[in-house]
Amino acid sequence: MRKLLMTVGATASCVMATGVYAQSSVTLYGIIDVGVMHVSNAGGHSQTLEQSGMFNGNRFGFRGDEDLGGNWHALFQLEDGFNANNGTFGQGTNASGTTSAVTRLFGRMAWVGLKSPWATVSLGRQYDFMYDFAAIAVSNYVGSYMHRPGTGNTILGNNGSTTDFDRIGGARVDNSAKITSTPLGGFTLGALYGFGGQAGAFSNGSTQSFGLKYANGGLLADAVWTNLKEANSLSSYRVYGAGARYQFGPLRFSGLYTNAEWTATGDRVDTVEFGTQYRFTPAFSVAVAYFYSKPNNEKKNVIMQGTRNQVGVMADYAFSKATDVYATLDYQRAKNGYAAQIYNLSPTDAKTNHQTMVGVGLQHFF
Repeated sequence: MRKLLMTVGATASCVMATGVYAQSSVTLYGIIDVGVMHVSNAGGHSQTLEQSGMFNGNRFGFRGDEDLGGNWHALFQLEDGFNANNGTFGQGTNASGTTSAVTRLFGRMAWVGLKSPWATVSLGRQYDFMYDFAAIAVSNYVGSYMHRPGTGNTILGNNGSTTDFDRIGGARVDNSAKITSTPLGGFTLGALYGFGGQAGAFSNGSTQSFGLKYANGGLLADAVWTNLKEANSLSSYRVYGAGARYQFGPLRFSGLYTNAEWTATGDRVDTVEFGTQYRFTPAFSVAVAYFYSKPNNEKKNVIMQGTRNQVGVMADYAFSKATDVYATLDYQRAKNGYAAQIYNLSPTDAKTNHQTMVGVGLQHFF
């Protein structure tokens, strides 16, 4: 009898211990960002309209974390984008970039993974490592219109992703496996493979991405290489870059270089950007940014024609940690007579080589 009681007691202790560390949590989060903007040159005319996501793309999502014990965790993330002007989904397009009957319930992210003391492995629809530049890019504090012109879908397709040609706005990879190391001495390594899924042609349509990050105090530096192999395997779209951001008290500096190339034609676009932000008070900040994009084969480049110069200015005031208002100004000019196109505005919006956008907006984080 005593032996039986000891066995039952030991079993109960194990069950109780399991309950102690097998704790889980699910977090609902999101951003709602809406503003009013005026564009100087939309098809040769000025235009004033309400715009969804001028500073940050609207989204809501769920994060899950279950503590498995021994510094192991089960993780998941489901995230969808939406248009705050009319409530429609933000990601619902097919590979050709045209509207389709497919509705993506979680078009921004949908993945599940395991985190160990050494690395995190995740499977599903995820960002490649070019998106890590979002923390360094000047759009991080000047607004989404400082991303590159949205011309990437002419080659890459859309797939419910942003279409800026160097992918830093957030290109998602379906059917992907991703591993990211635990930081060691400030360094983090990562690799991603997106399965093409073609029978008898394993690599066709696949994506490979590698990232190296260093963080120490106010310094954040990153280097990334990503390759998308086309479905017919005849060519690839390759993007790489390196950049750094440094925070010194109320002042932040950042610089970034990217190169996008389509191997089928040898066309490429080199982009350099710089920016700074100064926080006058904990609630009020002002940021200024500049980017320069230079295509080779300038008159025939299929990625983007015409060298671009763009400047952006933003002032932001936070009522609280969750709510702020902002005002933004962006100006872009294209050389050699090509039409300018600020990010998120259609390539046909500007009929001349310059375009100005002025906007005010309100965003709330939850």
